[in-house]
Amino acid sequence: MSKVDWLEANPSAAKNSGAALRKFAVGLQGAVERRPWSSFALFSAFYFVIVFSLSSMKLLWLDELITLHIAQLGSLSAIWHALQRGVDPNPPLTYLLVHLSTRLLGAHEYAYRLPDAIGYWIGLLSLFAYLRRLLPATWALAGTVISTTMAAFEYSYESRSYGIFYGLAMAAVLCWSWTVDPATSRTGRRLSLAGMTLALAAGISTNYFAVLAFLPIAAGEAVRAILRARHAPQARAIRPARYFAAFDLRVWLALLAAALPLLAYRQLIAHSIAQFSPYAFNKVSLGQVSDSYTEMVEMVLYPALALFTFTLLLRLVAWRTRHLCAACRAGVLPRPLSALAARSLDSLAIPAHEGVAILLLMAYPILGYLMASIHGGMLSPRFVIPVCFGFAIAITLVVFQICGQFRPAAAALLCLALAWLICRESYVGYWYEEQKQCFYKVVDRLPQAEAAAPPGSPIVVSDPLMVLTFRHYAPPQVASRVVLPLDFPAIRFFRHDDSPEENLWAGRNLIYQLRIMPLADFQNFAGKYLILASDGNWFLDDLRAHHYPVKPLPIDTRAEAIGGFTPLGHGTPAFYIGFGGGLPAATLSHLNQPVPFQASDNLPAAHVYTFPETIE
Repeated sequence: MSKVDWLEANPSAAKNSGAALRKFAVGLQGAVERRPWSSFALFSAFYFVIVFSLSSMKLLWLDELITLHIAQLGSLSAIWHALQRGVDPNPPLTYLLVHLSTRLLGAHEYAYRLPDAIGYWIGLLSLFAYLRRLLPATWALAGTVISTTMAAFEYSYESRSYGIFYGLAMAAVLCWSWTVDPATSRTGRRLSLAGMTLALAAGISTNYFAVLAFLPIAAGEAVRAILRARHAPQARAIRPARYFAAFDLRVWLALLAAALPLLAYRQLIAHSIAQFSPYAFNKVSLGQVSDSYTEMVEMVLYPALALFTFTLLLRLVAWRTRHLCAACRAGVLPRPLSALAARSLDSLAIPAHEGVAILLLMAYPILGYLMASIHGGMLSPRFVIPVCFGFAIAITLVVFQICGQFRPAAAALLCLALAWLICRESYVGYWYEEQKQCFYKVVDRLPQAEAAAPPGSPIVVSDPLMVLTFRHYAPPQVASRVVLPLDFPAIRFFRHDDSPEENLWAGRNLIYQLRIMPLADFQNFAGKYLILASDGNWFLDDLRAHHYPVKPLPIDTRAEAIGGFTPLGHGTPAFYIGFGGGLPAATLSHLNQPVPFQASDNLPAAHVYTFPETIE
C-alpha cells in the first residue's frame, strides 16, 4: 500500500500529520518572533558555512587572480599606478580590502574571498533590518533568505567587487529609510545619513556601476518631496517654490558628497572605456537586460512574475466586485479566493517613497542599460545584481499582503526559501567540484603531452580564461614554462572580443611573472613547443593562417565541464604540438612557406588583422 493510499484509509493519521505541521510552523514562527536577531545570527552562521564550503570547492579563476595580483602590490600608490595602466577597469577599494584580508589571514583562498563574503553579509543584515521595520520578524527573515536563492549568492565568495557593492547598495537604502523616517531620533537620522553617504561612496570605490545605487534613493526622495508638498497645509495653492521647499536638502547634499569620489576616478574611467569598450565581450544591448533578469534573479523570476500577476488579477477582481454585498460576492467567488481578493485591496506595508525605491531596485537591469548606452558601452548581468534585493522585498511584501492572515504562512515561506537555498547551493557545489576535477584532469595529463615535446620546452596556454589558473595551480617547474603570446587583431578577428587579453597585456612585467609577449616575439624564434588550447582557439587558427603547423595530440582530457558560471576555459582543453620559426628549414620543408609574424601587427593598437590567405 502506498503512503497516499494509507493516508486515505486512515484520515485521522492525515489529520494528525497536518496538525503536527501546523504546530511546527507556529512554533518556528513564535521562536523567530521572540528572538528575531538571534534567529538572524543563526542564519548568518549558516550563511558563512555555505560560503566557506563552496569557496573550498571553487578554484580561483581569471578575474579573481587579477584581483589577487593587484592586491599583492600592497600600497595604494602601486595599486593606483596599475589601474592607470588598465590592468583592471575598477576603482581601488576592493584590492585594498583583499590585501588587508591576506595580511591578517594569510595567502588562502578564503582570505581572498572574505571581503566579498562580508560585503554580501552586510546586504543580508541590511535587508533583514529593512524588512523588520515593515513586517513581523519571521516574514523579514523569510525575505532575507529569499534573496539568497538567486544567482547573486555566487558573488558572496568571489574575490571581486560584486558582493561588496551588492551589500552596500542595500545598506544605503536602509540608511536612507531610517534618515527620512520621522520616528527616528535626531541623532539616529544624522548617523543614518552618514551611513548612507559612506555606503554609496564606498560602493563606487569598488565598482563604477555602483553609481546605480544612487538612483533608487534619488527617485524615492523625489517622490517623498512631491508627496510632502501636496500634503502641506497650503496644498491648494501649491507653487514651484513650495515643491522646492519640500525637498530634504540634507539628503541631496549627502548624495552629492557620496558621488565626489567619481571626480578622483575620472581618468581611470576614461582610460577603461577607451581600452575595453571597442572590442568588449559585453557590449551593451537590450538582450543583456533580459539576460540580467534570467541569469541573476534566475529561477525565482518565474514564480515571482506568476505571483505578481496573480495578485494583480486578484486586485482587479476585488475592485470589480467591491460594490457587491458579501453574499453576492460569495456567489461569484469561492470563499478562499474571496478572502484573498479582499486582502489584495489592502495597501502594501511600505511607504510610497520607499516603494518607488524598491521598484527601481527591480528595474536595475533597465537602469544599467540606459546608463551604459549613454556612457561606457559595456554591461554584464553581474553589474546589476542588486536587482535581487528588489525582487526579494517585493515577493515578501506581496505574499504578506495576501497571506499575512494565515498564521503558518511566514514559517512556510521561510522553510520553502531555506529548502530552495540548500538544494540550489548543493547543486552549485557539485558543479564546482566537477569543474575542479576537470581542471586537474588536464594537469594530470600534462606529463603524457610533454613526452611529445622536447624536455623543458615552453607551454603556450593561449586561452586567457585558463592561463592564470593553470599557472597558479600547476607545479612550479611547469608554471615557470608557461607563455602567453598575443596577437590582438587575430583575437578580435577569430573570437570577436579581447577583454581578458587587454587585462593581461596591461599587467605584463608589472604584476604577473607570467611571460606575456607579442606572438611574433615568441613564434618567430621558438622551436617545438607544447600548446594547451581548446579546439577553435584563436591561436591555432592564427598559426594555420600563417602556414605554421599544429599537430593535435591523441590525449582526451575529458574536461568538458571546465566552463560554468565562472569558466576556466572557452571550451574543452586539448594538447597540441606547435612548430616555431626557430626550427631548421628542413623540418618545415614539406609545408608551405610560413609567413612570419610582425610584432607591430600583434599589438593592441593594430586594429586590422593581416590575413595571409583564406584558411582552408
